[in-house]
Order: sequence, then C-alpha cells, then structure tokens
Amino acid sequence: MTMTTLEKELVALAISVAAGCRPCVTHHLVEVRKAGGDDDSIVKAVGGAVCVRNSAGDGMRRHALGLDPAKKECGCTASDPLTELIALGAALAVNCTAETDKHLTAARSLGVAQDQLDEVFALAAMIRTKAIGHAEARLGGAGQGNWGEPPKAARCC
Repeated sequence: MTMTTLEKELVALAISVAAGCRPCVTHHLVEVRKAGGDDDSIVKAVGGAVCVRNSAGDGMRRHALGLDPAKKECGCTASDPLTELIALGAALAVNCTAETDKHLTAARSLGVAQDQLDEVFALAAMIRTKAIGHAEARLGGAGQGNWGEPPKAARCC
C-alpha cells in the first residue's frame, strides 16, 4: 500500500520544514496545494515537523550538557498513521534517533506498511541531500568565497 500524492507531499513538506530548507518548503507547499491539500493539512504537517525538531534540539542540548533526558515528552504522538509518518519524516530530517525510534514504533503499532515507511525514508534522504546542496550553494563552489551572495533560484525535488 503506497501513500497518495497528497500524503507524500505532506510528509515531504514536514521533512523540508524540519531540515530547515526554504527552497524545499516552498516547492512542497505548491505541490501540497496541487495535490488537494488545504490550510488545515498544511498546519498539521508543519506543526508536527516543528514539534519534532524542537524536541530533537532540546534532547541534543540536554545530552551535550550531561543533563537527564526530559521527563515530559513533547506531545508529538498521534493516533493516525499519516501524522506518525509526518513526525517520522521530520525525525529523520533532523537525524534524531530517539524521535525516529519513537515515531517508527508508533507508526508500526498503527499498522503502517513497510512500503510506506520505505517511502518516508527515501523522501527524507532525498530532501536532506537537496537541503545540503542548497546550503552549500551559498559557498560559491568548493568553499571559494561568495559568502552572503544570494544563490540563483533553487528548486527542490
């Protein structure tokens, strides 16, 4: 069972938000709309991505400072498969093993099929690569300067 185009684009939007890639976010917002997404679905995907990104950042901060893990979870748990796929994609985008494990387990408990998980993993890998490329474009190639010069228009995916 594969995801619909709208589901894929909502997951891709969340991955792009979590990865912090403006060109990718812009691209996937357009694609979500083309696939029939509405404001509520966009708010839900973006909110899930931000929740996971914030939780991952706080978890890493606590780990780096030798603090105990947070006692209270961020609340990024859902009872529907799409919301868990969105959160899983965001967790992969920020490379957070704790959030990835949490949302992978939750998605599996909701009956998400392996091919859907594979789609999310592939989307996250592709968007992370694109996001890195967009950021590296600011270097002007091989780190030779051009800092601060805006890159040419970039397109995701």
